[in-house]
Amino acid sequence: MVQTVANGIEAIAAIRKHRPDIAILDYNMPGANGLEVLLEARRWAPETRFLMLTGSMQAQMLAQLVEAGIHGVMLKDGSEAEVVDAVRQVRDGKKVISDSARRMLAAAGETAALTDRELAVVQAIARGHSNISAAALLGISAKTVDTHRTNVMRKLGAHSTASLLLSAVRAGLLDPDSLR
Repeated sequence: MVQTVANGIEAIAAIRKHRPDIAILDYNMPGANGLEVLLEARRWAPETRFLMLTGSMQAQMLAQLVEAGIHGVMLKDGSEAEVVDAVRQVRDGKKVISDSARRMLAAAGETAALTDRELAVVQAIARGHSNISAAALLGISAKTVDTHRTNVMRKLGAHSTASLLLSAVRAGLLDPDSLR
């Protein structure tokens, strides 16, 4: 049986109801993202194997999926044959991480790790927030935002906001498509 759903909440419900052999998810779904679906659906269908097939992903999100025990990750840059092969391998009990996803993980490993708060500040900056508006959004002071921005710039070797954002995108910390 094959079923298509419109969002993460429907995915969790369908996996709970049908307990499929394999669930192919996108990371960016309305309602619940791919990681949330994986963690929740696994409670109801522990035998289901999960393959994340996604067009865009930040390196830290990819690392979280791997840490959570995802069975496979494919970025949508793979050929149809590669995707079909990955589905078969995951179904057969193997772990699959595409070459492009491996490169992203390796690049993230080379980049100094950002704290969750530092990443939130970078995302706020990328969305055009000033220190004051980012502070209001995150519930911290503008001085704390500035401290986080300075720390991130040091970690990424950036000397301006533009180079900070470019470095964050290159390191897989920001997905330009998700900032729209």
